[in-house]
Amino acid sequence: MKLNIYFSRRVIYYFCVIFLIFYGFLTILSWVDILRLEFSKSISSVNLFYLALLKTPIIIHPLIPIITIITSLSFFINISRDSELIIIRSAGRSILRSMFAPIITIFTLGLIIIFIVNPFNTIALKLYNSELSKINKSLSSYSINNEGIWLREGHIDGQRVINAKTVRNNGKELKQVTIFEFNKFSIPTTRINAQLAVIDNKQWNLKDGKIWKVNRDDRPEDRAKSFKNLQLNTELNLEKIRLGFGEPSKISIWELKNYIKRIEHAGFSSLKHRVFLHTEIALPFFMVGMFLIGGALNMGHTRVSKKGLAILISIIMGISAFLLNNLTEILSQNGAIPFLLGAWAPPVIVIFISLGLIFPENNFFTTIITLSSESSATFAN
Repeated sequence: MKLNIYFSRRVIYYFCVIFLIFYGFLTILSWVDILRLEFSKSISSVNLFYLALLKTPIIIHPLIPIITIITSLSFFINISRDSELIIIRSAGRSILRSMFAPIITIFTLGLIIIFIVNPFNTIALKLYNSELSKINKSLSSYSINNEGIWLREGHIDGQRVINAKTVRNNGKELKQVTIFEFNKFSIPTTRINAQLAVIDNKQWNLKDGKIWKVNRDDRPEDRAKSFKNLQLNTELNLEKIRLGFGEPSKISIWELKNYIKRIEHAGFSSLKHRVFLHTEIALPFFMVGMFLIGGALNMGHTRVSKKGLAILISIIMGISAFLLNNLTEILSQNGAIPFLLGAWAPPVIVIFISLGLIFPENNFFTTIITLSSESSATFAN
């Protein structure tokens, strides 16, 4: 029991230290990146650093598997260096049994990340976008609720807010549209109602609607002018709209299932959000696989020559697994493979390969290490 607690504490320690190192480094990179923006000259260094801190959580999240394998290598290298594995074997205790506690610890950390840390990440991202909107009013924003979809875009004379009840052609056509235009002082100036709005070549093509100036009159719509076709210039395009509503990292894991229903009801594709949901749920299992990769080739090799090769192969395998996970996620988002396969195949593959390495019987990688060590010894002689 004491050994399990001891190993779990070390895993948590290494994970937290490596996470903080990554967080600090990425915060500095985010700060430098924000400094390059035009509006950065108008705000203080403290606020710039605050923006960088808010931006970092969403950047570091995809790197959790990399942090996990570095944690694994740090853990196994240190317990091997301190001869703790030899002591465990001498006491007649199974190595795999001893690794059960660290594996459960990594899995628990994965659960904490997706169910506790993830909501905080989305809050940080919303605060980041909100702060940017206050500083740079020309930025666009996107949201969806029971009243339909909402778009906000800035322009030279002020801002424009667009509400549409439903969407067709995955964002190209908006139905039952209401547009509010505001001046530089955020005072409403114009309202437009249209049955249909089609975006094309940085223009909104509005059909069958009414337009009127907003003032202090009780019923300004009485002076509304009808139109069959009306064009409005816009900085938005179809890609921006799809990306605005298609970025699942903006939504908490707890809200994602209901958000999927809302965007489907609105007329958008929810494939990207479904892929993200299952990829997040699969994250603890993928972390376990990455942790096992680090241990599979480093639990039994204590000589320096073997240890160096084992670490190198572990790093290559870890990066390959990370790239495989990203590749299947992209393929799933594009509809090339089923989203369940894209989300769950990488963790299953990585775990099975790792277990195969932990129980080697003339295993391929074990053979490579043995042959390499013998070749090195022969060359040295």
